[in-house]
Amino acid sequence: MVTSELDLEVRYYETDLMGIVHHSNYIRYFECGRNKWIRDVGLPIEELEASGIMMPVSSVECHYKLPSKMGDVLHIVTTVKEMPMARINVYTTITNKKTGDVVCTGKVVLGFIHSDTRRPTRVPENLAVRLRPFFE
Repeated sequence: MVTSELDLEVRYYETDLMGIVHHSNYIRYFECGRNKWIRDVGLPIEELEASGIMMPVSSVECHYKLPSKMGDVLHIVTTVKEMPMARINVYTTITNKKTGDVVCTGKVVLGFIHSDTRRPTRVPENLAVRLRPFFE
């Protein structure tokens, strides 16, 4: 299992007229967590893409528990629980840092494709080599 953590403060433009975070922003928070996660394992997304591999999203699940508001600090925990093969499952839990309450949970499934052909591929070796020690 490989986990990464990130804190983000809710910004005004992410809220609606009620001062509540619009539901679509949680998918963006998931992406912020994934970007931090892949940097933490030692292969920033820009480096992966420069090697000719892209990671398109194939599905997203988001389970909303409690609302977040302007000024809340969200604690984003991103976890990969199994060694990826042709896909990578990325799990996210977002909590309100002040209260500890779970705001939402979710899962994003991404594939691996060659950037030139857009054809699917298995997990690239430059990522696999960084992940193997976590799953042995």
